[in-house]
Amino acid sequence: MNHRGLSIRYKILLLLTLVPLVTLSLYLVLAVRVFESDKLAYVFESGSSLARTLSSQSTTDLNSVLSLSKPVMQEFLLSGSFGPVAKAVFESEGKLDWVAVYSKNPEGKFEKSGIVEKIVGSGDRDILSFQDVTPLLSESLEKGRLLRVPFKDDRILLVERVVNDRSPDVKIFMIMSRLPDLANSFRATSGSEVFLVNDQGFILFGPAGSEASYLSQKMPLDFLASAKEKNLNSGTELVQGGQGKSLLASFSRSNFGELTVISVVDRAEALRAVDILIRRSLVFFVLLLAASVIVSLFASGSLTSALTALASATRQVAEGHFDIRVAVRSRDEIGGLAESFNAMAGEVSRLMGETAEKARMESELKTAQTVQETLFPPTQATMGGLQISGHYEPASECGGDWWHYCEVDGKVFLWIGDATGHGAPAALITSAAKSAATIIERLNVDPAHAMELLNRAIYDVSKGRIMMTFFLACYDPVTKLLTYANASHEAPFLIQQKEGDLKKRDLIPLNEVNSPRLGQERETKYEQTTVQLNAGDRILFYTDGIPDIENPAKDSWGEREFIKSIISTNSSFPPIEESVSTMVAQFSEYRKGAPLKDDITFFMTRCSEDGV
Repeated sequence: MNHRGLSIRYKILLLLTLVPLVTLSLYLVLAVRVFESDKLAYVFESGSSLARTLSSQSTTDLNSVLSLSKPVMQEFLLSGSFGPVAKAVFESEGKLDWVAVYSKNPEGKFEKSGIVEKIVGSGDRDILSFQDVTPLLSESLEKGRLLRVPFKDDRILLVERVVNDRSPDVKIFMIMSRLPDLANSFRATSGSEVFLVNDQGFILFGPAGSEASYLSQKMPLDFLASAKEKNLNSGTELVQGGQGKSLLASFSRSNFGELTVISVVDRAEALRAVDILIRRSLVFFVLLLAASVIVSLFASGSLTSALTALASATRQVAEGHFDIRVAVRSRDEIGGLAESFNAMAGEVSRLMGETAEKARMESELKTAQTVQETLFPPTQATMGGLQISGHYEPASECGGDWWHYCEVDGKVFLWIGDATGHGAPAALITSAAKSAATIIERLNVDPAHAMELLNRAIYDVSKGRIMMTFFLACYDPVTKLLTYANASHEAPFLIQQKEGDLKKRDLIPLNEVNSPRLGQERETKYEQTTVQLNAGDRILFYTDGIPDIENPAKDSWGEREFIKSIISTNSSFPPIEESVSTMVAQFSEYRKGAPLKDDITFFMTRCSEDGV
């Protein structure tokens, strides 16, 4: 029999080719648009958060420089020269390099009235390198305050106009300070470029090589003027940069002068994941079309009902019903096509769920990491007659251990704690502990009282679901007395200075008092006790993650090896930095790159001979 038109085989071929192509193309277009929109919103939110964080840090650091300089300026205004106050400030504070003061002489020219320096001659050399400071001083006389980065490094020059209440003349102070942490914050950002600019768009801090230039050379800054007119402190904007690049800009104005933090991300770089999605989808399309052609070539007249069912299911997938499944009624090619369709729908549904869950987890981990990065002090320090050296290594992206030290009224407080488990929940508890400790430091209380306040803070945050072991000690460098309180934490080991080989019996655990964990009960009372230290004595503070270190064979390092490591690394009483690094090398060699079961945190202190 002769047939007019296309045969059923070719109709099935066209049907099974065109329907998946059209529906999945529509899905790809919609998915790309939604993904692109969500990605842009995420980048803007991340950029805004980063800009606000660095804006707050900039305000804090610059206000700190101004606060440190005020006693120096006040002394000069009162006495007409720099004296013991300025000397004390420069001896105790590492941020300031030098402070110079200028005033106008009777001829109306600026002349230097005085200078105080941390390193003799450094200020004069810096000023000489400026060639002519008159324009800078004149601008400061007009505006009141200026900021410059004359050497394109972590040094920042603050020029401050000060009116002396005791005399009619105006003094202009030039303050050179170092802000390495702030400079590194702008240089170390990944995935974006962050700039600290003044009201003229002049870059104070930014990526390496961008300082002391104008940001307007890279991108238009009209949106800053518009935001200023609308009195907006922060916002986002899509701008066109050089070479036709679209840039995602987020900004936050600082409360210190006319400064603004601007975060810039290349739009094309931010949407690179969209290109990956398109390429993978095209591969998936090709595979699907190949399967459709094979099935249609071997189809028969009995395939109509099965094809109708598949077409109906395809339309439901296009509408977003990814949980749809087709009944497999045969084991031939049509049955295989039905199974392929079910696998496709299940895979798409699974991938959509995984994408949403991954985005949520990434956001949570980024927030926790950002918070936790601010919790820990420098690993090396000397304060109040104590040398301090420590090490911290989390078991996952976020850890549950925390250690800290601070000096309050001449006494050194030593803090170490271990929240239940590790990961984001434990990291948030350590963040709460750090926040509470920051407030407690200002109260000038003893360790027992401080532990009670810290316990209430942890309990109010966790409601008893997550607890924290903790050890808090206070060292008086005058009497060399160490007062401590313990909340079920591992007792630190006191290692007294001695001649001869160190033995296990020489490790004295500080376990005279022990109380319940933080967060277990809100009104828990904590005891404290005191131990006398001598020059050269050292103390090892640690968490329980060190004995739990495992090698690739899942064998724990154990308490015995830990004690042996303490003895071997301190036997000849080397510098504590060497003891800490040697112990890290020993357990790292045992671990051989195996994953950590728990966070590793420990630090060591040593009493100086002179007590200061």
